[in-house]
Amino acid sequence: MSATYSTCMGMRGERTARGSRDGCRASVQSYDGSVCVSNWYESDGTLKVRVGTNDGSSAHSDWNSSDFVGTFDDFKGLLKLAKDIKSGRVSVVRHRAKK
Repeated sequence: MSATYSTCMGMRGERTARGSRDGCRASVQSYDGSVCVSNWYESDGTLKVRVGTNDGSSAHSDWNSSDFVGTFDDFKGLLKLAKDIKSGRVSVVRHRAKK
């Protein structure tokens, strides 16, 4: 059994690719850009997640921006925070950087 999987739903149905403990990577692309996701296991057994974007300036799915790297639990917490901000349960205050 593979330690990681990637699944894609396309015009011909769902397809699955097996990864390893070294991880797997998937990207969803459009003319405007792409979102890339990968996961892997660290040597201590911690599952890590990387989510990034590509602005469409290149024809392949290389990372332009690694927007998040952390544990899967950290990523779930970030998504929860985003939902709380969107719903108004949490407010965001911007501070100016000191010069």
